[in-house]
Amino acid sequence: MAETLTFKGGDIDDYINTILQEEDITDDDVDFFDFLVAFAFFDVAIFVTRIEQMATLLAEIGIAESQITSIIARDFAVSGRIFSELDTATARVIRFGIKEASRLGMMSVYNAVLEGDPIYRWIVARGVRHCEDCEERAGEEMRFSEWTRMGLPATGWSKCGYRCYCMLDPVGNIDSTVEVKN
Repeated sequence: MAETLTFKGGDIDDYINTILQEEDITDDDVDFFDFLVAFAFFDVAIFVTRIEQMATLLAEIGIAESQITSIIARDFAVSGRIFSELDTATARVIRFGIKEASRLGMMSVYNAVLEGDPIYRWIVARGVRHCEDCEERAGEEMRFSEWTRMGLPATGWSKCGYRCYCMLDPVGNIDSTVEVKN
């Protein structure tokens, strides 16, 4: 029988169902949540494979099962190679989810107010690390549909990956660079 995940003293399924019953939850919100869960499951599958790989390798070279369990437990206790990969993957999914939810919300408001397929300018965030891919786009203007096909900020298309702090802004609202204060 599978173990039930809990969240702040409750069943995670109950928590998710409670959220999904909120009146302001849209089908797009549910689709985005489903996407994030699927995205996270890829990392879970990789993690499970790494554990199985380590256990198989250790068993193949003759290590006793009890010792294999101890080795994996030690990796967990010290956030070793396998568990640090899981930590990094989890942080990546959370960071992506937050940025993407913010971007989707901002773009839905912009697109509703501006109607149609407005033109946006690529804004490079200065004061934080950014890559040459983004630098080449600084000040470039395209319709939102074109940006979507080319790659939006923080969606993984550039060398910045999901750590991109660039943004799109409707043409004429701000300069083509923004100073970010830490």
